[in-house]
Amino acid sequence: MKTRINEVTIAEPCSQNWDEMEKGAGFNFCTACSKNVIDFSGYTSAEIIQVLASSGSSVCGRLSQSQLNQLNLHLSIVPTRNRNWMKYLGVLAIGMSIFVMDARAENLKMPIEITKSINNKTDDKKPVVPKKIYGYVIGADKKPAAGIRLSILDTKYATLTDKNGRYEILLDSKFNSSKNQLIVESIRYSAFLTLDFSKEKQNNLQLKKAEPMIMGEIAIMPIKK
Repeated sequence: MKTRINEVTIAEPCSQNWDEMEKGAGFNFCTACSKNVIDFSGYTSAEIIQVLASSGSSVCGRLSQSQLNQLNLHLSIVPTRNRNWMKYLGVLAIGMSIFVMDARAENLKMPIEITKSINNKTDDKKPVVPKKIYGYVIGADKKPAAGIRLSILDTKYATLTDKNGRYEILLDSKFNSSKNQLIVESIRYSAFLTLDFSKEKQNNLQLKKAEPMIMGEIAIMPIKK
């Protein structure tokens, strides 16, 4: 029996306006179909796979074509003859996440700019988070980008860049340091930065032209030949 080849698709893209939907934490609520639409734009392929693998029902999402392509690249190595292939896919995703974290840990061993130590650990207490973070957003032309809205994914913390492309976000004691993805909220641009809470000044965030986003029910179907 030949191995069946599947692909991740959004067979019927949704035509509803994402920006006009009711806002949630990491999702918007679509009144047309009474469903939550997950914003996968800041997710890695491994994170999307984990959501699909653990979901007990259909998943509506919003992501780019390049993200769909990456998902199908991962899916192509899964032995789909196995009836538990979705569970296998979830385990595979976790393995990929660990690999990426290990790789990032290795990269952090390289010399970095000297800065005042903030994120020190004391016994079993949580890491100390700075009272604020700041940095600069630049365009493809390497010039400061003003008026760009930024937010920390899945949180209420957001800001706009000034005329010099500088942003600043104040963090309080309720902030969860596991939320470390700074994203650009824009129709024209797409970019994100993994925040480093061991320092206040973050690396520069360079804008890229946003890819068209696809929205709808995400399905895994056999490829038609």
